Amino acid sequence: MTRAHPLHLSVRALAWAAAAALAGAACNSDDREQFPGSTSGTTEVDPTVVPEFTTAEPMETTMAPEPPPSPKSCRDAIGCALQCAIMIPDPTPPEYPWQECFFTNCLEEINYVEWLKLFDLTECVVEACSATPACMDGTDECNGCYIQKLGGTNPPPPECPDQANACK
Repeated sequence: MTRAHPLHLSVRALAWAAAAALAGAACNSDDREQFPGSTSGTTEVDPTVVPEFTTAEPMETTMAPEPPPSPKSCRDAIGCALQCAIMIPDPTPPEYPWQECFFTNCLEEINYVEWLKLFDLTECVVEACSATPACMDGTDECNGCYIQKLGGTNPPPPECPDQANACK
């Protein structure tokens, strides 16, 4: 049975960390309100009724303030994470503190805007690399795919050009 290389696991950990951090800040505006069923008759809308529209002044909306500038960028976080991954010994002792390097040293100082950029790029890279034969076989070449696509900026990886260009 083949064992996943720590670098492969660390890239996946980076993706999970980004997902976990964003889950708490995710917007739930797409959730539809749930109304209890009516017992007084039909609840269907009459398709022949035309709704009335008004030309009233628009209502004030509450906008979230701009995030404070991030001390580190998405690209800084990737560079740091790649350095952390390179330093992981193979085989990795169970007590090796790889999470401290990734989460404390690399990801703690980026704001949610940079987190989103990092998450989008990491998600795209993991999907692109996971579809390659090297990753399906579990070889070390899969790790090279992650490093090349996460670190590639000029030119950006062909599968993820928008995400790579956003992550500056």
